[in-house]
Amino acid sequence: MPNPPVQSEVVNRQISRLSGLRFQWLLFPKELENRFETETGDRRSRRLWLEGLIAIILFDLFLIADFYGSPQQFRKAFVVRLLVVTPICLLVNASMLRRPEKVFRESSIAIAACLAGITQLYLESNRNRVASAYVQMAVVAVILFTNIVMRLRLPYAVATSVVMLGGDGIFLWRDHMLGPNDKIFGLGLAIGATAITLVANYSSCREERLNYLLHLRGELLVADLNRLNAQLLRRSESDALTGLANRHSFDTQYVELWKRSMVSGTPLSVIIVDVDHFKQLNDRYGHLYGDEVLKRIGSLLQQALRVKDDYAARFGGEEFMILLPATPETAGLQVAERLRKMVELAGFPALDPSQRPYDMSIRATVSCGVATAYPTVHDTPEQLLEAADRALYQAKAEGRNRVCSAPKNARARVRSASAT
Repeated sequence: MPNPPVQSEVVNRQISRLSGLRFQWLLFPKELENRFETETGDRRSRRLWLEGLIAIILFDLFLIADFYGSPQQFRKAFVVRLLVVTPICLLVNASMLRRPEKVFRESSIAIAACLAGITQLYLESNRNRVASAYVQMAVVAVILFTNIVMRLRLPYAVATSVVMLGGDGIFLWRDHMLGPNDKIFGLGLAIGATAITLVANYSSCREERLNYLLHLRGELLVADLNRLNAQLLRRSESDALTGLANRHSFDTQYVELWKRSMVSGTPLSVIIVDVDHFKQLNDRYGHLYGDEVLKRIGSLLQQALRVKDDYAARFGGEEFMILLPATPETAGLQVAERLRKMVELAGFPALDPSQRPYDMSIRATVSCGVATAYPTVHDTPEQLLEAADRALYQAKAEGRNRVCSAPKNARARVRSASAT
């Protein structure tokens, strides 16, 4: 499940809010709270499972005190502890392994803790003076364990503490073994323990959330830096005018595709595209218009590509390069011819005839040179580029606005090197 998006400003505001000394409600805005639960819920559930298991074992070990303290009521204690309360607590504890939602997780643990504490009050009720005094420590122990050890979320910790204090108050009101002073002392002890542990619970939960925010802020900063680095990398590898890859990016990609074709034994085709009469166009209409022409050619070039592995780049000036991995010469010629027709049909960007009359001798055309190789360890990448360059010069010499494949002698050199 992906983490909900969170803005850095939200995180910073929450860090500022929780860093002060004043009491703050321990709840984030919805998106941030959802992310907090997503990233911490599993670990918290596993911890509660382990601590709950320890609490159940300790609860059942009180059977030893029941046996020696009141043998005549041992059977009752055995049935209540092992056959009633323990199975319920084990079910609640086992549910933690299923990574439940926050409300179920916290409330079920709170209910189980209250059940264990009330059970202890029930078993010790009106047995003897020692038991009545001893059970006050049991109430304090339950409050300590839930608020400090298990660290229930603050609202659930408060609810558990209130239930335990209420149960203890009823126990003391109905108890006939302790005197008034003893009851006041016992209730005061429980109230004091509750107040102290709730303050500690709040501080612990606050620190947990603040540490999470600081860690998240670090992650967001790293993500922002990575995104900026990626943008800078894309800008450094792209041509600012046409949006295509630049010469540096082409050189890297070309070497990579050459090696890949060598390993797979598949052909690699290269198309060199040159805008016809580009110098005359610049002289006639200006360099700004020439830039618009290059932008349109770059856009049409991207549309002429076939699949995502086809690669286009601006090689320099009015020259463009197309790399076609796993493409034989016939398919490369088809791509080049499709691009040539698209440029011829689309034409150059519109001009204002009143300011710049059209020069009918300058047409919107490109010439393309195509070469293909099956790279081996005996070949060099430069051989293929030289063959495509010869094909381009042939297209220029034959009148421009055409596609030519590598001259036969150039293709023979490339292929013979592949065959040796």
